[in-house]
Amino acid sequence: MIVPTMMRRRILVLALCLPSAWVPIDGAAQETPAEISMDAQRLLEQIDTEDPDLRRRAFLQLEALREPATASAIRRYLADRRVELRTLSVRALAAIEGARSVPALLERLQRDRSPAVRLQSILAVEPFVGQDASALPPLLKALRDRQPDVRIAAIDVVSRSEKPEAKEALTLRWKRERHRDVRRVLEAAMKRVGEL
Repeated sequence: MIVPTMMRRRILVLALCLPSAWVPIDGAAQETPAEISMDAQRLLEQIDTEDPDLRRRAFLQLEALREPATASAIRRYLADRRVELRTLSVRALAAIEGARSVPALLERLQRDRSPAVRLQSILAVEPFVGQDASALPPLLKALRDRQPDVRIAAIDVVSRSEKPEAKEALTLRWKRERHRDVRRVLEAAMKRVGEL
């Protein structure tokens, strides 16, 4: 025999499960958010673990899955306090969203205090520099970054641009650069653009 309160609980549980299946009364189709696969959900949960290797693998696997529905979850990590998560999220977002990620990547390049995140932002933006004109000015500014590794990455990306302002910025950097390793990369870049 079922007690009346048990019957109410079953109805409540059933009612809570049904709203996603309801159809609007006017018959208009509503846009539903893309579903995240079970694999991607599992990987997103692994990002919040304390194991850094598991987090790194989760980001790399999300990057390989390239599910657009995961992009909003990954964007949250762009401003995380942990440098590792910001760095991994930059790379994953670029792989998942492609050219649509450029504004977020450029913001990380310009505002992040971590050289690792700025470096990864440059590398992530590189494939889209020809498609997005707004990418070049922040990269030109990165030629003056205080960290040599960031300047090296910026030199490499800027030297592949055919814009006249890219050549001018590289020439100016050539006159001012003092760091030996950066200067070596700059010399190769100057030869590539025909300035040496």
